[in-house]
Amino acid sequence: MSLGDFSPDSFKEEHASRNLKVGCVLKLKVFDTNPSKEKRFIVVGITDDCVQLATVFINSEINLTCLYTHELRELQHFFASTGREYLDHDSYVDCSKLFIRSKAEIFQAVIKRPEALIGHLSDDDLSAIRSKIISAKTIKGKDKKKFGFYPE
Repeated sequence: MSLGDFSPDSFKEEHASRNLKVGCVLKLKVFDTNPSKEKRFIVVGITDDCVQLATVFINSEINLTCLYTHELRELQHFFASTGREYLDHDSYVDCSKLFIRSKAEIFQAVIKRPEALIGHLSDDDLSAIRSKIISAKTIKGKDKKKFGFYPE
């Protein structure tokens, strides 16, 4: 049990609304990994209609089997755990691929488990990640535009 289990639903909804934004870090079970597992990920973009979120994974190490080219490895942004309360150890943010998620689905998951929201990126960290995503040739331009990585 967590403290969130004792909070009224209205508090949980307000908490999710206030914190589910670009730069938030979540730890939830995801099903787009093999096998599915609980992972940390960052919301890096939201569509104008607020229906979809663009997210990137935080990984404990660079998987050379999946990230087999120099270009893909260059899109891994190192995060030291020092000063980042949402990390247990030094990690890498994979900026080579966006994972599109339903905002409503993530919102409901955070209402059920408020502790899934584990932190927020600093402005500098968010800027560094956005720069890597913008430079990523592995992400379609239309997706970058859809989630606000290109000016109108």
